[in-house]
Amino acid sequence: MDTSISGQSSTSERDDIECQLQYENVGSVMFQNEMHAGNFLKEMNLLYEDDLLKDITLCVQGQSLSCHKVVLAAASPYFKAMFTLDLNESKQSHIELHEIDFESVSFIVDYSYTGSINIHQDNVQNLLGAASLFQILPVQKACAKFLETQVDNSNCIGIFNFAHIHNCDSLRLKAREHIEKNFTEVCRGEEFLCLSLDKVEDLISSDELNVEREEIVFEAVMTWISEKEEDRRSFIGGLLPHIRLGLLSVKYLKDNVMNNKYIQDSDTCINLLESLIKLESNPELYCGKHNFSLALRSGMIKPEHCLLFVGGTDHGRRNTSINCYNPLTRETFYMEDYPTAKRLGDYEVEDLSCVVTEQGMLYSGGGNYIYHDFPSEHFDSDDSFDDLEERIVRKDFYCYDNDHNKWLSMAPMLFPKSNFTLASLGKKIYCFGGVTENQHPTEIIEVYDIEKNRWSYQGMLPTTLVDLCSVVYDEYIFLLGGRTGVGAHNLVVMYHPTKGNWISRAGMPTPRFKFGACLVHGEIYVAGGQIYSHASQTISREALKSVEIFNISDNQWRQGPDLPDEMYNVGLSMVNGALYCCGTVEYRRLTRICRYNIVCKLDFATNRWTVIEQLLSTCQNFHCISARLHTRKLSQVFRPDVDT
Repeated sequence: MDTSISGQSSTSERDDIECQLQYENVGSVMFQNEMHAGNFLKEMNLLYEDDLLKDITLCVQGQSLSCHKVVLAAASPYFKAMFTLDLNESKQSHIELHEIDFESVSFIVDYSYTGSINIHQDNVQNLLGAASLFQILPVQKACAKFLETQVDNSNCIGIFNFAHIHNCDSLRLKAREHIEKNFTEVCRGEEFLCLSLDKVEDLISSDELNVEREEIVFEAVMTWISEKEEDRRSFIGGLLPHIRLGLLSVKYLKDNVMNNKYIQDSDTCINLLESLIKLESNPELYCGKHNFSLALRSGMIKPEHCLLFVGGTDHGRRNTSINCYNPLTRETFYMEDYPTAKRLGDYEVEDLSCVVTEQGMLYSGGGNYIYHDFPSEHFDSDDSFDDLEERIVRKDFYCYDNDHNKWLSMAPMLFPKSNFTLASLGKKIYCFGGVTENQHPTEIIEVYDIEKNRWSYQGMLPTTLVDLCSVVYDEYIFLLGGRTGVGAHNLVVMYHPTKGNWISRAGMPTPRFKFGACLVHGEIYVAGGQIYSHASQTISREALKSVEIFNISDNQWRQGPDLPDEMYNVGLSMVNGALYCCGTVEYRRLTRICRYNIVCKLDFATNRWTVIEQLLSTCQNFHCISARLHTRKLSQVFRPDVDT
């Protein structure tokens, strides 16, 4: 008689099992097989596929699916309650499932045995509904995450309602934001016309509607009413107060609102408009019962051009510091920290790089992540704390989400680096120079595809460069200055990313690094920075105050107006037609070196700089850049000497 068992593992398979023994004491050992859980699930799936030892059958839409109670109960709280509590189903061998499709149940059962599931456009909504019913949270979250990538103008309202039904908060918020951000297009679609009254009221009451004119909201409401005129025309009395009539032009009010047939048939609307006329004719004496909101919608508020101070170290101080400054209003704000720095703990990031794309998006990455292993009250503002820090060069890359005041993690760079420069041209971002781990300079050029969220190798620099600057002009990227070892460069080269060729230009009169560079009226301005001093027997860094201007067409340099003080770590930006310079100034106080940051502005008429801010912060090695932001999304930092 043949007594062999076909399912038994072979000797070679048994030999592959890693035997990990943990000796707890003499005569005792703990054996742990790390492959056990995975192998157990595989064996259960084999039993399922071979139709062995099954003890429950699910009946759905006239079809049946046999499986194991223990697997369903382990994967789903719904089935666990069904089979373990004193319910009728716990004693049955066949269970009828209603209001769910067979394919979704089959996918969920397969997931219970394998831990994997194929989600696509055709099954995602049914799968999410099934996962919600069976309380399988990982599948529900995966479906919701997939749906977030599918939201568009034609389906955002439907997805919003679907997410609300299934308590998918993140998906619901994503869909709601899409509706508000694209309201002008969404309100013309079929889904908007099918909305219920309460949903329309809720939507047109939102401050976050991205509309440039209130007329768009009024016309959207009229279109919604016209879709089912007989049923909806009576709703105008409840909807009109949610339209911000005070934001409509006088001509539009007379021509389009007061003459509207739905409004003329509504006593509520007529009373509302009469109150509005009284308010506008004599605001001081108005005492009507109606309150007319003049709050601007999101799309009516233009982003402000601000100077940003991204990253930087403040000697471990964890207080909220200023990192956004509006030079026109002198208002200061706080942008959220990098998620990596927050996740890792007491980390700050210095010597990173930032860039604003042609589409106005802010990206930032790399840098030295510095961990402070000491209480902040145990130091002053000199450099004596350096040996108490741990430095890690990273390759993290982020895109700033102004709507939510947070940095979104993107695909990391190919190599960790700091002290490099980023340049944006077209729909790509180019990374030049810098230092990698162990302070090794790099010549590698990386390129980031914004649409594909992917980094790739682009080429090599003509030489290693650290703390350099880049300026985009036409289809070229200019690289300027930098350092290698203890030598500063006056290098100026033009790089054509598509052709991959380099063109040398006239070098800067003054070699420099950690300086600022900016395109101003077709010329390149460079300002401040540092240079190595070889005076006496030591090598030290000296800050510069000189400004030099490069005429691109003539390939010639000329001197510009000196900065008010020597400064380094300089950012140079054009904001609303004016040139601003921010940087770090240092001075000696007895035996200590103290540092603070200033902002100055160039008057083109007098060709002189004026300091407009001092002591904005004491951060060091930040990156200063200008970008357009909605500052109302940020936390304002009040300064008693400015904000009164």
